[in-house]
Amino acid sequence: MAEFDLVIRGGVIVSDDQVIQADLAVHGEQIAAIGNELVGRETIDATGFLVLPGGVDPHVHLQMPTPTTVTSDDWSTGSLAAVFGGTTTAIDFVEPMAGQSMQEALRLRKMEADGNTLIDYALHMTIADVSDDTLSQIPDMIAAGVSSFKSYTTYTGLKLTYEELSIVMKAISSAGGLCMVHAEDDSIIQDANKKLVDEGKITPQWFPLSRPPQAELQAVERCIEMARSTNANLYVVHLSTSQAIDAIFEARNQHVFVMGETCPQYLFLDQTQMLEADAITAAGLVCSPPLRLPAEKHLIWNAIQSGKIQSIGSDHCSFRLIPLKEMGLHDFRKVPGGLPGIELRYPLLYSQGVLENKISLQDWVNICSTQPAKIFGLYPQKGSLQIGSDADIVLFNPIKKFTVSQKSMHENVDYSPYNRMELSGYPETILVKGKIIIKDGKLTAPQHRGRFLQCGLPNFL
Repeated sequence: MAEFDLVIRGGVIVSDDQVIQADLAVHGEQIAAIGNELVGRETIDATGFLVLPGGVDPHVHLQMPTPTTVTSDDWSTGSLAAVFGGTTTAIDFVEPMAGQSMQEALRLRKMEADGNTLIDYALHMTIADVSDDTLSQIPDMIAAGVSSFKSYTTYTGLKLTYEELSIVMKAISSAGGLCMVHAEDDSIIQDANKKLVDEGKITPQWFPLSRPPQAELQAVERCIEMARSTNANLYVVHLSTSQAIDAIFEARNQHVFVMGETCPQYLFLDQTQMLEADAITAAGLVCSPPLRLPAEKHLIWNAIQSGKIQSIGSDHCSFRLIPLKEMGLHDFRKVPGGLPGIELRYPLLYSQGVLENKISLQDWVNICSTQPAKIFGLYPQKGSLQIGSDADIVLFNPIKKFTVSQKSMHENVDYSPYNRMELSGYPETILVKGKIIIKDGKLTAPQHRGRFLQCGLPNFL
């Protein structure tokens, strides 16, 4: 009988399509066998634990510059928080500066990450102009392993008009890549902001009203029509409204190649927590799209249950309350937008998804790990417990109860949007490429060993 480097014995193995009790063997950096009575030079007793593929977070912003600051989590702290939460692969972004080639921007972004991340990472490329020179670089990026490209319909310096976005979609489609869009209609946002400013409603509590649900719906509907006409693969990020999700679902039924992502904040938080809060608490909850009315949380959960959502990303974009978020205490337009979330994505979806019978164990793994890996061309290397897949493995304690507290988190922020939330279930031991990084909730291998992943061509689900 073959002897493996490591055997995880007696756990319940959860994949996207089955739940079985078996041993899992690791040899080198890969999963080598699944069966019974496997023999390893080292053994982990996983009795009572769920054995999961490491989470794949398709949407994070680490060490991201903004016009006024930089996100509080860099590659080191962000990847530490990720791995403690059971996420072993993250996909971040490259945002070329004006006049900078995609190749140079990619090189510099990889230099920031390499040697500073505990987990493997991949990258999306941001496209903020439609010059021939920019669009001509898309095939080279796909060859370099960056096959997804993000554009925005809002934000000064990033915003494309719908006409420009259509040109970008056509170029990406022709090259075989995936078009990602932050879809909020800028004209609706500007009108809403003007109204609030005229009425003197500019403290952070009013922020949710500055980006109405109609802004998301209108932009999503326009993007769907562009995807239809250009035959593009479209991935709409951080959906916050059930109407936009339904528009995507209807388009998919009409054979438009469009997929949707939502985020934990739209499932667990809502705008009443801002409208009724003090300014600093509300500033901590500023993100775009904004938190919605409580009813939307239930509708989005229903959408997940019915298969209308293909992926859940954290959109982790962290800023400390002091001194960063407080810059906008008297004017929400000065609050850097974004929430921390990379650490709690897997646990939140288990505690209030699986345990409340909103999703199955398989659905949980599928939407947090397997499907993101498939969509972005990383499967089955990532998001899978197949033989030959990377041994990114989470031993998840399904009965561990804890109360969320910023002091117990590893994100480099001074608050948590989920503070005092009582959860059940948490990762306790995590392997990255066969190496035990976290054991019984404690960091055992602090060395940074994450590598850049070349994404294959995207898969439409």
